[in-house]
Amino acid sequence: MTEKMSFEEANEKLEKTVEQMENKSMTLSENVELYAQACELLSFCINELESCKSRIEDINEKIRSLGNGEAQELDNGE
Repeated sequence: MTEKMSFEEANEKLEKTVEQMENKSMTLSENVELYAQACELLSFCINELESCKSRIEDINEKIRSLGNGEAQELDNGE
């Protein structure tokens, strides 16, 4: 279900699924099905966020290493 979704699409669908679950006229069976969908969407969103966090950390590490390299060059008079 979530393979081709963007984070934004999955998050929006998750919000709508939760709204549906809050509808008091839903049967137990319908709520269980919606709960399963919500769990899958939530898992996808968490994985996407973790992936982005990791990428940001990698970028920040590269920036820090560039900054350290420039500082060393200045210290060596280069």
